Amino acid sequence: MPWISESGNKYQLCMLDTNILSEILKHPEVEGKGFIKKFRPRQYAPCFSIYNLIEIRRRKDIYNKFIDFFSKYPCFLLKPFQLLFEDELKSYHNTDEISALFNSFSHFGNTDSHNTKKFLEELFEKRWMKDIEKNWEEEKRITLNVWLNNKRNFKPTKKFANARDGERYIEEAGIQTLIRLKPDWVKNKLDNGYVPNIDKFSSIKVMLYSQYYRLYDPHWKVNPQEVTDVEIAVVAPYVDAFITEKFQANIFDKIKNKVKGLEKLDVYRLKDIRE
Repeated sequence: MPWISESGNKYQLCMLDTNILSEILKHPEVEGKGFIKKFRPRQYAPCFSIYNLIEIRRRKDIYNKFIDFFSKYPCFLLKPFQLLFEDELKSYHNTDEISALFNSFSHFGNTDSHNTKKFLEELFEKRWMKDIEKNWEEEKRITLNVWLNNKRNFKPTKKFANARDGERYIEEAGIQTLIRLKPDWVKNKLDNGYVPNIDKFSSIKVMLYSQYYRLYDPHWKVNPQEVTDVEIAVVAPYVDAFITEKFQANIFDKIKNKVKGLEKLDVYRLKDIRE
């Protein structure tokens, strides 16, 4: 959904996955120029998540390039899955619009929160952020085991991924995911004769579809890194454009009409920003 600044400028929110960010930063004369040319600063605001940052911070040279490149025009840090899910939960019984924005950065701003370098330095000094970064590798392994457990509990009708089995997977794994995240909330709904509607949780649906099409792809290899890619993808229903690697882009194309918020998403691949 577009963001409108205090001055009235309207920006389309454009999410970038870590691979795209890395290519832009490592090759500013090719992907960097291509990105700016196609996603003009006066029309688009690039977006990233804490998961992008955790990965990029492992390479100091790349991280410094990130700070330099994305300090030049408005951009956004988006909410992680946990916060998006909480917003969806609060909006379950109403039609409140959900915003994925966590913080905005702009050299026109006059507070530390607008300063990309300053804000991120302070963010990664916060205890909760330090804990996430410190434990992220272990969390990826734990989450990957949850995926594999979902696969063991699912009985597909076909060996390879298909739309019908995908919908069944979302329905079954969706309830299990809600129980794992909010057991008391789900219990209250079930005790009152109401089965939670997974369609109300767009972030979970994107997460589970992204799992499903990986787990049942014959060429997919089990890799904890895939968890980060999916965590980044969950914001898709709440942005206007998403630049990602081919595999995830193909998943978005397949589920555009199955997840609320994705129907208007513009999906781009790395080739789209190469000059």
